[in-house]
Amino acid sequence: MSYFKGKTIWVTGASSGIGEATAKALSSKGCQLILSARRASELERVKSECSNPDSIQILPLDLLNNKEAQQWVDTAWKAFDGVDILINNGGIGQFGSVIETSDEVERKVFETNYFGHVAITKAILPKMLKANKGQILTISSIAGKFGQANLAAYSASKAAVNLYYESLKEELHNTPIKIQVVSPGFIKTNVTINSLKPDGSKMEKNSPAQENGMPTDVFAKKLLKVLPKDSFHSYIGNKELLAVPLHTFVPGLLYKMLRK
Repeated sequence: MSYFKGKTIWVTGASSGIGEATAKALSSKGCQLILSARRASELERVKSECSNPDSIQILPLDLLNNKEAQQWVDTAWKAFDGVDILINNGGIGQFGSVIETSDEVERKVFETNYFGHVAITKAILPKMLKANKGQILTISSIAGKFGQANLAAYSASKAAVNLYYESLKEELHNTPIKIQVVSPGFIKTNVTINSLKPDGSKMEKNSPAQENGMPTDVFAKKLLKVLPKDSFHSYIGNKELLAVPLHTFVPGLLYKMLRK
């Protein structure tokens, strides 16, 4: 039997990119889906393009308004009488030097990428513990494993996610709740296009690395293979993933390469 059959899975950031591809990949697996993002119209589009739209409910939300997390969780929990898997995927990019980037932009990045995920997690955990089952997978980034020029706030938000969920994994070691983190490399999405510049406006252009990244449907298939595993931190990408061991063992060489 499929690992996903009969399960209820909640995907945030589901209106585009990784979230959209993941929703479409899951839809054919015999599960119920709850799809969340800011744009209800795009969520409806994704739902209509899934193979089993009748088993999907949409729940629009903005991770910036994470004080509403308990309300979101209560609504999601009632949709199909529980949530078996939460995929924390919603997020925002940032690009700009430290000295130029406004405090407002840095706070927005953290409120979305870190506090948004954390708020939903803290609200849903008591329900999962009471149900004596549950799984939370959070999408991070290889950018959270090493610092890069012009990505300070973004990389820091992802590094914070990594350590938070690793700590949570240890706290839940003696419970049935499974915690996982997936760090993508370059995936062909609009994350760079929508990244915030120092003044808070959008980049409105993509990077060559993102343009040539792994297609989202390929990423989604690999993600679905990670979910049944017991591994805590997984990496999905291509040769750019080599940056992680390089940073660990020969950081000088990595930064020499990055500066080019």
